[in-house]
Amino acid sequence: MTEDPPTGLGVAGGVAGDEAATGVDGEHHGPFFFTCLLVGWGVIVFGLHGMVANGGQANPPALFRLLIGLNIVNDALVIPGVIALGYLARRHLPGWLLMPVQVGLITSAVVVLYAYPLLGGWGRSARAGASRLPWDYGHNLAVVLLAVWVLCAGLALWSRRHPASARR
Repeated sequence: MTEDPPTGLGVAGGVAGDEAATGVDGEHHGPFFFTCLLVGWGVIVFGLHGMVANGGQANPPALFRLLIGLNIVNDALVIPGVIALGYLARRHLPGWLLMPVQVGLITSAVVVLYAYPLLGGWGRSARAGASRLPWDYGHNLAVVLLAVWVLCAGLALWSRRHPASARR
């Protein structure tokens, strides 16, 4: 005779029957979650269709290797680094400085990620002419990052002078 699994441990990692649409601590996913889920899967299907329809130009094996490599780099380096940085910031920064530093780090990461192809010069070629990627993107990235951190420093000074207890 078989025993029922312990509470909270259902089939396939804790999801069984009516609990399939249930999140952490019994929260049910609402329409926003399923709308985002459908949009995400739509983007994936669109990308796969583009890769298959333009197979000669897309080079599916190289694209597959690139995606696997980026996932490995993300899981092995980026995520542990972000967790360690968040832990160190939370542990060593005073409360008034934590939010401005988090905003600066997140904004800097997004800006650098967006600028990465420009810094690499991808798309620049003799055939494309001098008008493609004409600026010094390394200098421009430094200027934007400086502006981000100057704004975050201003936010930190404001946060230091106006404690949370005075705002409530």
